[in-house]
Amino acid sequence: MTLTATYLGALEQLSLAFGAYEEETGAPPVLVGGAAAAIRTGGQFMSSDLDVVAGDERAFARAMAATGFVAETRTGREADDWYHPGFPAYAVDRVSGSYFGGRGDPARLLRLVVRDYAALVIPSVEDLIADRLGQYATASCRDESRLLQARALLSLAHKIDPDYLVRRIEDEGGDPALIGY
Repeated sequence: MTLTATYLGALEQLSLAFGAYEEETGAPPVLVGGAAAAIRTGGQFMSSDLDVVAGDERAFARAMAATGFVAETRTGREADDWYHPGFPAYAVDRVSGSYFGGRGDPARLLRLVVRDYAALVIPSVEDLIADRLGQYATASCRDESRLLQARALLSLAHKIDPDYLVRRIEDEGGDPALIGY
């Protein structure tokens, strides 16, 4: 499976907002959760929620508005979300807190350059696996897709730091044994 043209278009627009945010604040926002898993698995697991960690809420709002995103007002949608009119199926949500609560290593972030002045920044594969296993472990209603995502991420990874991976899984409340660690 591959990422659809529509999904890629939404991500390209989001990369422009990331560029505007980073230009203003000096720090990149980070695309986390299911959308980052979708990118890393080449679309094996799709998510219409584009969760972003960005510390400065006002700068994030300015960056989103400057790049054509609209604050969500549609019925049945989250009030704090954003969407791009060209890609209304995808909701962008600035999640609260710091990058994995300060437990993830920002030096391991992966910068995916979309254009020479715009990039998406996503977690390391270890941080993403840990997030998916932590989400699986702590959800009130277990979502098997999160476990499957963690396993797929591991199988597709070119290189893993096993010590960092196990530590991060445990940090997130997950069980390393679920992926053979």
